[in-house]
Amino acid sequence: MSVVGCVAGGKVAVTGASGFIGRYLCEDLEAAGYTPLRLGRGVSRGAADRQTDYSQSSLARVLEGADAVVHLAGRRMTRQDDPDDIMPFQGPNVTVIGDLVAAARQAGVRRIVLASTIAVYGHDTAQPCAERTRAQPINAYARSKLMAEAKLGMLTRAGGPSSVALRLAAVYGHGEKATPAMMRFVDQAMVGETIVLNGHPDARIDQIYVRDATAAILAALRHPEATGVYNIGGGVAVPLRRIAETVNVIFGNAGNLIDKTDGAAPKPCCVMSLERAARDLRWAPAYDLQAGLQDMREVMLACGAVMEEDMACQR
Repeated sequence: MSVVGCVAGGKVAVTGASGFIGRYLCEDLEAAGYTPLRLGRGVSRGAADRQTDYSQSSLARVLEGADAVVHLAGRRMTRQDDPDDIMPFQGPNVTVIGDLVAAARQAGVRRIVLASTIAVYGHDTAQPCAERTRAQPINAYARSKLMAEAKLGMLTRAGGPSSVALRLAAVYGHGEKATPAMMRFVDQAMVGETIVLNGHPDARIDQIYVRDATAAILAALRHPEATGVYNIGGGVAVPLRRIAETVNVIFGNAGNLIDKTDGAAPKPCCVMSLERAARDLRWAPAYDLQAGLQDMREVMLACGAVMEEDMACQR
């Protein structure tokens, strides 16, 4: 099978299109000249163009006519989940990969892009983490994404479609609710609340603005010769204090911060090397922390979110 990129004008199916990254991605696909096919479990209120239950037969039907598929759908970790119990994640994050590959092959899809996570590396790894760094998943969700990567690679190695897995750092932007530190700080700064820092004073997070994440997905679509796993991050592990201070300045809450950090607390830190993505995908992050937060604030203002907290509007 020849390796052909998904060129502008092609149709790109997006699972989980109504989710945080999915909404931005569909917008950016259209801006780049692609036709996004929004896939999801429901079609109400424009959430999806094509409805699927993610079985093989259903996926084969909704992938008809697509040149590529970006797989964002899956089960995320919640506070109610047992971090060691992989069973809730097995079906929606791992088993579905077999059905997706079979359906994509049946529908003639040429490219699969899987969204994975930085959490596969764990915290106690050499810094920065390269794709060859030994994985030490931090919880059951991360373990399921590592299994999904391996299954996708195994099933597509012998022949089309080509596939790639992108290990995304902590993605932030308007509409994200699950990023613990960054989005909590934004919510607090917006209402003038004092941000209280806890944990280790040198805790750091590899953050990536959502527009950089979608740009990496577009790069993966344009470079079908790139296969395997790629790190997609901000290129630096930002101290938690700096994140909080920057959020406060940009959202009009400067100086409203109390430091209760403790040097005896665990010191989470993981930053990913981006050399492989730069070489093979011709991709690098365009937004540093300040630029990403400024753009995020502009999006929120355009949506009336600062005053109305309308989380449905995207731009």
